Amino acid sequence: MDRTEAGLQWMRRMTRWTLASVAGLAVLIPASDLLARDRPAAAVVAALAGLGFVGYVQTRLLLGGMAGLHDAPRSPWLVGAAAAVGLVLWGALVDGDPVRWMWVLPVSAVVCGATFSAGPRGRWLVLAAGLIAVFMTGWLVTGEVDAGRSGTAVLATFAITCLAQVWIWDVTLRLDQAREQAGEVAVLRERLRFAGDLHDIQGHQLQAIALKAQLASRLVGRDDEAARRNADDAHALALQALAETRELVQGYRKVGLATELANAVGILKAAGVDAEVEGAPESVPVALQPLFGSLVREGATNLLRHTKAARCEIAVERDGDDIVVRVIDDGVARVVAPAGDGTGVAGLRERFAAVGGRVDAEPLAPRGFELVGRAPHRAAA
Repeated sequence: MDRTEAGLQWMRRMTRWTLASVAGLAVLIPASDLLARDRPAAAVVAALAGLGFVGYVQTRLLLGGMAGLHDAPRSPWLVGAAAAVGLVLWGALVDGDPVRWMWVLPVSAVVCGATFSAGPRGRWLVLAAGLIAVFMTGWLVTGEVDAGRSGTAVLATFAITCLAQVWIWDVTLRLDQAREQAGEVAVLRERLRFAGDLHDIQGHQLQAIALKAQLASRLVGRDDEAARRNADDAHALALQALAETRELVQGYRKVGLATELANAVGILKAAGVDAEVEGAPESVPVALQPLFGSLVREGATNLLRHTKAARCEIAVERDGDDIVVRVIDDGVARVVAPAGDGTGVAGLRERFAAVGGRVDAEPLAPRGFELVGRAPHRAAA
């Protein structure tokens, strides 16, 4: 598990436990006050039943904040019923004593949970309505303004605490989603670049082939020699287009190792990965740079597609007569299939083997992945 994912899970657990603790305390504190007072058994049972209902609703609402400030679930009818029961408990059990602030906790939890999914403007309307309802209930029941004030103070403090916690979690979720989207955009940009290069190669060539073939067809029976020449030209153009397409796919077309490293670092940083390059790419022979460039491109693409990493290191080294390029990340370890269709790591192994080199791809312990390409310096000749 990479550091970003571990941090996200820690934040998720902390937020969940905080909201669950708040939901529990909003019921347990007034329940303990109720049980400590001398009241008829029927009144105690009725009050506990009301607390149980309000506790169930407000727990669902508060934990619903784990979905974020915009996606938290809410049932208006259930919220209204729980708020009404909470206000009745607040009014009935405050007993004219402003000190008994704990009886405003259940309705405060309901109001706070309802604000999570109310939207930017509706959130403050719900909170304002809750403050007014709590203040009026406390004032009318006790006949003292202090009771209403203490109730609104408890609700405001409760709401600020819970909203701040959920707001921090919501920002964390948005940042994580933005990070994933940045990685997807980076991959799409690389695909668009490849598509543009492919169009540049094949567009002109295919148009020329079509014209040559059409001309050859018209000349058949009129000037067979000219028709043969045009057919040969079409054949030569087709072979040229095929060779250039293969060069593009294998990373051999006008893209050196330094360019590939710069592109990979830019793409990874756009996806939130701390990427660094060690070594001198210009020390790699020109003939081998496209080969190692394809290794770098494959390593960066696999990192974005198959894992979440916080750091990636790309090293260009010299090991005796061999040139070595390593792509190491700290993401979740992954397994590479031993065989393939000529693309991906399997394709890299075939191309490195053709020059007497090799490619190693293996997970690291306790986490991470290493992709290593090795080719002899003499292969540049």
